[in-house]
Amino acid sequence: MKALARAWSPVSLALSCVLASIALCLHADNILLYALEKAGAAELFVCAFLGGAAALCLAVAVSAHDDEQRRWSIGVGLASAGAGIAFALLLDVLPAPMVSVCSGGLLGFGLTCLLRQWGRFYRSFTFQGALLNTGLSFLLASLWWFAMVHAGSPFLFCLGLIVLVLSGGLPLLASDIVRADEVRAGLRDREERWVPHVSIWQVMRQGWAAVVGLMFNFFVIGLTFWPLAAGLGSGIVPKPLAYVLVVAVVWRVAARVREPQGGMLEAFYRVALPVAATLMLASPLLSGVFPGVDGMVLSILSYLGVATINVLGLVVLFWSAKSSEVGFSKMFAAFCASCAASLALGMLVFQLLGPEASRWFALVLLVAYLGAVLLGEVWRTAMRAHAAAPGSSGGESACECEAVDVLEGGD
Repeated sequence: MKALARAWSPVSLALSCVLASIALCLHADNILLYALEKAGAAELFVCAFLGGAAALCLAVAVSAHDDEQRRWSIGVGLASAGAGIAFALLLDVLPAPMVSVCSGGLLGFGLTCLLRQWGRFYRSFTFQGALLNTGLSFLLASLWWFAMVHAGSPFLFCLGLIVLVLSGGLPLLASDIVRADEVRAGLRDREERWVPHVSIWQVMRQGWAAVVGLMFNFFVIGLTFWPLAAGLGSGIVPKPLAYVLVVAVVWRVAARVREPQGGMLEAFYRVALPVAATLMLASPLLSGVFPGVDGMVLSILSYLGVATINVLGLVVLFWSAKSSEVGFSKMFAAFCASCAASLALGMLVFQLLGPEASRWFALVLLVAYLGAVLLGEVWRTAMRAHAAAPGSSGGESACECEAVDVLEGGD
């Protein structure tokens, strides 16, 4: 229960503000992007945002290391995001393309920098604690996002975005300052360097499905960005409700886990992903078979699957980066760059195929993803049955169980 109590920490839940800020910048359903769209510059904003995120990933991959000063990185993230919001406030003064490029690039760089620091903060969590914390953070982020999309003007929207950025960065900065003071006073040992438990191949063999699902969600964000693609996405009402349901399930699972290495977390992970993909397929399939079904119910079902993959994907992303021999910073950079590329690919596919063809293309990808997850489970079951057979060496099974324990276990 210590992990559950730690997950309720106000410092850790401030991650929700960073997640909400990123979601607001990438979805074309708020007053700021509406205003930029009228000026023909909304696409520039998102492209610049992705460029800023990619620039941060490149800088991290080339020069960053896990022993760097966090305080400096947090300050850079806050300053960059604040400067991006300041440019957005000048929409009526400066040319719209200039505002889009400067604001999007600075926000992308700053928010990705803050997200990276939150990922490093996850080193203090067990896997069940990280799972619960991420679910709660996404729930709060959906509430902040739901409130922000109803802002009456770009000015009010930018003010709300400032509050979210400060609320997401300042608690992390304060926590780092307190930690440094405790180290100087001898009240806390210096943070130990993390020694990876398994190779990146062993980690990703267990977590590939969640990470690929997260990339698929970014791909769909790219498809639904364009105004003509609004019908491909779910409405704004079901999102907080979907995360409430996900958090309720996660809380139940985490509360029942008594030991760090147990079968319940593994079973939850293995069952939740195919169920989530099936729920995402339910909306288009049921609407085609039963045209009279309430669209709100279908949207809730669909976004429940999206929410589940978002939570599991981010947990596995942070956790696998933490456990990798490559180092957290470089793994985080690779994952974030992949998500940004997925979103950009979605935008490109929509432009090339159009709304109807891109919708079917996304459904085909989702079916292929579900099939791959199910085949992976069949293969894993067959390998375990073979390892349990008399005369089997069991080497593969032991290696796989070690990776499962790393994903499930604590520090």
